[in-house]
Amino acid sequence: MLTGFYADTDIPFMMGDFGVSVVCSGVTTLGIVDNVGKDSIVSQSVSGVSGKEITVTVQTSAFPAVLNREPIVVDGQLFFIRDQNQEGDGALTKIFCSTKRS
Repeated sequence: MLTGFYADTDIPFMMGDFGVSVVCSGVTTLGIVDNVGKDSIVSQSVSGVSGKEITVTVQTSAFPAVLNREPIVVDGQLFFIRDQNQEGDGALTKIFCSTKRS
């Protein structure tokens, strides 16, 4: 029975080439880090705030019950989970990271 686009056993192999270590709640897995830049807003020659958002995509079954605001270590750097969303068929979860526990 096919339960999703990615088989659970395929994901570690997929992340093995360029994934980084991700540790949360005592579980270590591989994840894909993305530093998403936010566009600056320019209005009448005045710039708005620009920044970047750190996300890490992990195998959903690796962290099935993590909560927002929990600490997460991504490639040796401490963050806190700001939010999380399952992607596509739910086999992958994108975790939005923050440097502050909010």
